[in-house]
Amino acid sequence: MGLLALFLLIILPIIEIYLFIEIGGALGAGGTILLIFLTAAIGVSAMRRQGLAVLQEAQSAQAAGRPPLAAAAHGLLILLGGGLLLLPGFLTDAVGFLCLFRPARLFLISAVLEALLPHIMRVRPGRRWHAADGASHRDDAGDKTIEGDYRIDDDLDDDLDGRP
Repeated sequence: MGLLALFLLIILPIIEIYLFIEIGGALGAGGTILLIFLTAAIGVSAMRRQGLAVLQEAQSAQAAGRPPLAAAAHGLLILLGGGLLLLPGFLTDAVGFLCLFRPARLFLISAVLEALLPHIMRVRPGRRWHAADGASHRDDAGDKTIEGDYRIDDDLDDDLDGRP
């Protein structure tokens, strides 16, 4: 966490200032400012268009009975990319454009899932889990099953309805 804060608060602004100086020297002040506004406008437009497409994808997945997890991940990256394009800076614009590029989003999502899944999918005693080969396994250490019988009592149903 400390390295991330160091990067965001010190190293990223230094890189952005360096890029402003280099690009400003090549394009001039007016061209650099125009480029900043142009990338912001492109970011808002792309974020709106792709966001609506992902929203439709999520609604169709939900209508089909599937959880819209992929659409939510894409939507989050589109929002991040659009936000980065709104920030003035050329490095943040490059990362923002990558987040709006679908193959880059797929790569980012798979990389994050590969990094996080081993930490998320820890097996607790008595729980079922599925291996990558599709086989179902069970960790029975500490498994406690309570068996019992039940019956439906019609008198209780009458009491709940308010009728005698």
